[in-house]
Amino acid sequence: MKVLHINAVYGVGSTGVIVEDIHKLCLENKIDSYVAYSSTRKSADDIFHGYVIGKKLDKKLHAFLCRINGKQAYFSRGATKKLIKHIENIKPDIVHMHNLHSNYINVNMLLDYLGKNGISTVISLHDCWFFTGGCFHFTNAKCDGWLKGCGNCPKKKKDTPAYLFDMSAKILSDRKKYFGKIEDLTVVGVSQWIAGEADKTFFKGKTMTIHNGIDTDFFVNTPSDIRTELGIEDKFVVLGMANKWLDPVNKNALDYFSENLPSDSVMVLVGCNEEQKAALPKNVIGHGYVYDRNRLRQLYSMADVFVNCTREDSLPTVNIEPQSCGTPVVTYDNTGAKETVDNISGFYVETGNYKGLFERMMEIKQRESTAECREFVTNEFNRDKNYAQFIDLYKSIYEKKGRKGGDKIDE
Repeated sequence: MKVLHINAVYGVGSTGVIVEDIHKLCLENKIDSYVAYSSTRKSADDIFHGYVIGKKLDKKLHAFLCRINGKQAYFSRGATKKLIKHIENIKPDIVHMHNLHSNYINVNMLLDYLGKNGISTVISLHDCWFFTGGCFHFTNAKCDGWLKGCGNCPKKKKDTPAYLFDMSAKILSDRKKYFGKIEDLTVVGVSQWIAGEADKTFFKGKTMTIHNGIDTDFFVNTPSDIRTELGIEDKFVVLGMANKWLDPVNKNALDYFSENLPSDSVMVLVGCNEEQKAALPKNVIGHGYVYDRNRLRQLYSMADVFVNCTREDSLPTVNIEPQSCGTPVVTYDNTGAKETVDNISGFYVETGNYKGLFERMMEIKQRESTAECREFVTNEFNRDKNYAQFIDLYKSIYEKKGRKGGDKIDE
């Protein structure tokens, strides 16, 4: 059995790590696995059966053109023709598509080819882009246009900005048309929430859920000198990600936390630039961007609680990783974030209720032990356990195709 994975990145970022994990698990299970990607930080020699899609100049041109009307993944025809030639050479039984919206591929050409050649296709919904007119998420915009045909897009200048024309209705129409060409299609949501939303669309009856997983052997409680480094040795530490907390929509939440934190407590926000650090309240410490995974798990481990004020997320692994390190999480109950905590060892509150977020955080402050959250994560989000479901899915698709063809297929 041959499986080809297609993603914007490989071995970097959330989707890139996921694709690398699944690719390696396939190889361990004697599946002939291939990967095609636009960029990576890894050496080509370190990627087995790897294929690079497109060139830098093509991607820059793609990015420029799609800014006119938001038609992301409508360009890169030459790069996509070469990818299709690569597909013809390796002859995969299954193509598994992940993130296609990063200026490197022509999605309609690819779907048309897969449909005409009867290639079984799996897509992973890391966001909502596959079943909308171009947006990644629609919850904050309170938009249901994706159910009605799109048009007059409230996010025209966000996600994939369209500076001149609104082509969201055309994009959504094309999604339905080209996905309809693929007879054997399986749509995998990374959360029950996103799978449920997709099932309301032209993907109805084709959806299932496989939660993302993390390396629970890596994300463990790890000692460090970070508290000493930051001068917070005796503080109760509230950890958060700056991109969420410094979003203008969460300004009231940050103000409330900084004004009401007890004197023995401090917030640390990860991912701040120097200008942002300088503008933070006195009891909020800005930490720079983190690219080293070891440093990241040390930050998770040194914290007493991780608080996430994300308002839309397919399945935030940033909620799962700290819990694996023994640090409980408090989050909003929106979209897929609700599925990352058990409301026993970690908590969710109504989205936007920052006072409730603070109260739950203070409940954790009073606890004597918070170790239970790691057990929850190892049971629900272990990488090998969850991604083994993809192996089962591939085998099921492969065997079903063999039965339909009337021949016995040997792996």
